Amino acid sequence: MIATNTLQGAVSTLVDALESSQNKYNRAMFDSQPSNTRNEIMQNCYNNGMSVSKISIMTGVSKSTIYSKIKTK
Repeated sequence: MIATNTLQGAVSTLVDALESSQNKYNRAMFDSQPSNTRNEIMQNCYNNGMSVSKISIMTGVSKSTIYSKIKTK
């Protein structure tokens, strides 16, 4: 039982590290785009079913800013 918990903890840590690394890459790519392109990226993500919370994590943009930049209807 202890080995299972330790393994689950290690896998969880690895997943977090990989996701963090991917988010850093996503943010760098997002930040390198012109403003209008960033807005289009956020709108496309939202239109294709990504939650505002996930877009926020992916881009590093606050939720309130995302809501002000996209059309939610």
